[in-house]
Amino acid sequence: MSLMRQFQSTNHIIKRLYKSGNALGNQIHTQNRLFKEKEDDFIQLEIKEELLKFPNVWLRDNCQCNQCYHPTAHSRILDWNKFNLDPKPVEVVKDENSVQVTWDDGHKSSYNLNWLQFRSFTPRHQKTYTETIYKPVKKVWHGSDFEKVCSKHDYNQILESDEALYNWLQDLSTYGIALIENTPDSETALDGIVNRVAFPRKTHYGFKFIVQHVTNTSNVAYLSSNLQMHTDLPYYEYCPGTNMLHCLVQTLGDGGENMLADCHYTAKYMAQHHPEQFKLLTETEVEWRDVGVEHGKEFFKLHRSPVICLDNHGEIVRINFSIPQRGSQFPGPIENVKPWYEAHSLFYELSHKFVAHFKTKAGNILVFDNIRVLHGRNQYEDKGDNVRKLIGAYVDWDEIYSKLRCLKVKLELEEGVQ
Repeated sequence: MSLMRQFQSTNHIIKRLYKSGNALGNQIHTQNRLFKEKEDDFIQLEIKEELLKFPNVWLRDNCQCNQCYHPTAHSRILDWNKFNLDPKPVEVVKDENSVQVTWDDGHKSSYNLNWLQFRSFTPRHQKTYTETIYKPVKKVWHGSDFEKVCSKHDYNQILESDEALYNWLQDLSTYGIALIENTPDSETALDGIVNRVAFPRKTHYGFKFIVQHVTNTSNVAYLSSNLQMHTDLPYYEYCPGTNMLHCLVQTLGDGGENMLADCHYTAKYMAQHHPEQFKLLTETEVEWRDVGVEHGKEFFKLHRSPVICLDNHGEIVRINFSIPQRGSQFPGPIENVKPWYEAHSLFYELSHKFVAHFKTKAGNILVFDNIRVLHGRNQYEDKGDNVRKLIGAYVDWDEIYSKLRCLKVKLELEEGVQ
């Protein structure tokens, strides 16, 4: 084993021991803290034959009366300067649908039982809330399963039906990919879909952008040559969440075929089969860069972030990948350069191994998760009577998740949501 490999291996073991020590200390601290909590810090209720415990301080903080909560703003308005961190119930009265609590300061609170159960502290209920209200569960896919996971939705049905809108957004959230068919032959048709969700995300390319061959361009996506797989705009700190590409004109000859790869699948595969390379791609910051002129305005965008971004639970929240838009500055130590390049190349190769090929038709809107799915395109050739043209727009995930929750309330798909 080389000296560098020995160092990296030893350093990795030290970090693991350090993390284990911290984890043990946190566990002991948590156990001691919980040991000090008293039974009178909770109210225990039977809801639908299930015994549930609710902390007094949480109940008092979430009182739904007009003094504490504004019903139309859906916002807490209690005065925190006067908030008691140790409230005690003096009377608890439960009926068929609600529970009324009188506190030791004389304040009275009422809670709907469905509302309480939906927010209860059992792992099962917390998991249900997270998966049904916070964000739908993502399901990863291999390119060979693309036809199964890429659901097809009708343009007019999405515009006219909340159920159709919900189904499209739910599928998009789950798989990171969906196809809208039968779109009118109009450069403004995409606006109707975007407006059904919320509004477009403006970038230095505008609210919408046209994808077709431009010789003197500031973006390699506007060339007819082969476009390597990438995520759009990784140089934005707050990167646009979804990409919507309306195919107005598709090339009639060979080429112009989309390449799509679910990088959650790629990343999970690496975590299992190539853990050291996975670790490098989650910990090494990369400088993403774009410089140019668009709509007469200069831009010089820089953002630093790993290829694979994880949250506090170790779940993937964002993928950054673009060979053209990766800057020349390497922010990490020199000894990490070659190992990182090897890990980066492995990620690229695996993504190609797991890729799906799909050629959109005129009237299709291909919608995909821009911070999850790598996309690219084969080379094509325009001809005088056949010039490939797409209209694109971005919509943020915040707006999509918001719309999904609103539809759950409107369609009464879940009790106790608000």
